[in-house]
Amino acid sequence: MNCKKVFTISALISSIYFLPNVSYSNPVYGNSMYGNFYISGKYMPSVPHFGIFSAEEEKKKTTVVYGLKENWAGDAISSQSPDDNFTIRNYSFKYASNKFLGFAVAIGYSIGSPRIEVEMSYEAFDVKNPGDNYKNGAYRYCALSHQDDADDDMTSATDKFVYLINEGLLNISFMTNICYETASKNIPLSPYICAGIGTDLIHMFETTHPKISYQGKLGLAYFVSAESSVSFGIYFHKIINNKFKNVPAMVPINSDEIVGPQFATVTLNVCYFGLELGCRFNF
Repeated sequence: MNCKKVFTISALISSIYFLPNVSYSNPVYGNSMYGNFYISGKYMPSVPHFGIFSAEEEKKKTTVVYGLKENWAGDAISSQSPDDNFTIRNYSFKYASNKFLGFAVAIGYSIGSPRIEVEMSYEAFDVKNPGDNYKNGAYRYCALSHQDDADDDMTSATDKFVYLINEGLLNISFMTNICYETASKNIPLSPYICAGIGTDLIHMFETTHPKISYQGKLGLAYFVSAESSVSFGIYFHKIINNKFKNVPAMVPINSDEIVGPQFATVTLNVCYFGLELGCRFNF
């Protein structure tokens, strides 16, 4: 199930509560009809749903992607006898959940139930070490080979590959969110729903790529006072273009045929969803 489906199902369920309140709602608890500015901060743990990682050289036709063997000794990557180290055919990186490095801050303006805000968020996803079986960071490496695709291993890939080192993915996003929240007259609880669009700066493989993105949010706010509230919700976030070009590729040592800078194109569907725990202050 992808992150959009998770959010859609949650939105439909919550609408059972949300929609009936619209008919008798008044401006959000503690707000005036003249509106007010606010600032907010959120902790946002998240789960990646990136799909299958793939990469190809930009100067050659990549036929297969290999991963390092689990017990790699950590020695330098050589163009000679690559089959001694790169033994896992069709290798793909997996990304771990972001439990602690997800945060957002926003400044906005609300008039009763509608509000608009500008939000900046930060997310970090490291690469998984499957089963903790890989030694010396071997799980971070992959080779892009342009050998004959009929070969079962990299025996014939001498001087016919480059490689990538994956140190994880960082994302800083700048979003404009339009939200709607409603509250009954006598209780300080306010369900909210938001939709946003903006730009992400995605950093991976030592390069930063700007991408257009969109997101959705759904949650419940509790007003501690007329000026402050705490909230709990769910969200999803997705970029529109999954191609990352001009990624620098590493050239193995002792290479005679591969000269000059090498680049690759990475394909990765950056999409994640998670929880948001926040506080908001009106002024």
